[in-house]
Amino acid sequence: MVNSPLAYSPVSEPERYQTMTPRLARGLEVDRSDLSHTRIVTLPDRDLQEGQILVTLDSFSLTSNNVTYGLFGDALNYWKFFPSTEKGWGNIPVWGYATVEESLNDDIEPGERIYGLFPMTSSFLLTPDEVDEYGFVDGAQHRERLPNFYNSYHKVSMDRLYRADYENQQLLFRPLFLTAFMLDDLLASLSFYGVEQIVISSASSKTALALAWLLKQRDIKTVGITSQTRRAFVKNTQTYDTVILYDQVDDQLPMNSSVFLDFSGSPDMVQSIHQSLGEALKASYRVGATHWQVASPKPDQSELSGPEPKFFAATQHGIKLVDELGYDEVQRRVSEKLLEFYEPASRWIKAFRGVGEVAIQECYDRLLLGKTHPSEGYILSFDL
Repeated sequence: MVNSPLAYSPVSEPERYQTMTPRLARGLEVDRSDLSHTRIVTLPDRDLQEGQILVTLDSFSLTSNNVTYGLFGDALNYWKFFPSTEKGWGNIPVWGYATVEESLNDDIEPGERIYGLFPMTSSFLLTPDEVDEYGFVDGAQHRERLPNFYNSYHKVSMDRLYRADYENQQLLFRPLFLTAFMLDDLLASLSFYGVEQIVISSASSKTALALAWLLKQRDIKTVGITSQTRRAFVKNTQTYDTVILYDQVDDQLPMNSSVFLDFSGSPDMVQSIHQSLGEALKASYRVGATHWQVASPKPDQSELSGPEPKFFAATQHGIKLVDELGYDEVQRRVSEKLLEFYEPASRWIKAFRGVGEVAIQECYDRLLLGKTHPSEGYILSFDL
């Protein structure tokens, strides 16, 4: 892998295919009972049906957030987005860019470039529904009951969140930033519970960094908790007012009124924070699971002191916000902040480009083993 920014020029619009040529796709599948067990598969030939399109996955990001999709695959239905052809195996969803290669849909032309959620496969069939000038929803039958946030695909040419010079940052941060934005908005609607500080575990994670940056814009004090190896990185981002290590919680965590946001998923960490803050802890939220080896979709909280942690579901708050403000206004607010965020994010995170099945599998393994540096961001492709 080499550190190389991706640059894309506009795709010329070829003539509409009259004869469809089925193509073999390669993909990375995961053992649903053991996330460390993976395999590269060649998928069977797929004939386009009327209304469908075949897209080639140009590039996608791979972060600890994708590992969380696997960890919560059954509890939150992530395995249902792109079912495997074999029982016991699953496709972990990834956010990426794809180009429409073939089309039997009158509203989508070959050459169109789109952004959205895909399986880790070199190409994939979609069934566009609710098509408009901005994009479409995948109308595949098995996705009907899944949230539209994950089923929506955006035309890059019309996407107000897109910036060609920050394409890597969009791949790495866009879905994570949306989670951070919704959590920031929720806390603001609750007047931040009137507390003096927000305590955030796994402070180096990309979603946590995005949230800390948003809170800084509001002049809300934050305490970031991280590991020894990541402390310098977290401090250098200058997004947190205070940075402490996991083993310093008992001695150095400021005993001010607090809201705790857990991005680690570690029961021991949650217990430690709750005990240390005691009555100063006014609210607690489960947001992520960067410590996936010890995380659980349904942790035992029966002996946890203080307020019971609430599970934060960004899509639910997003739906509520759209109902209150309208889709266009929510998009305007998100785009304003996200485009502003790309610049500092590009200083913190450097994109590492990986091409081919071996590189994709290696990057996935490194994420699982915790061998990635917080300043690394993986941008991957099956082909050049």
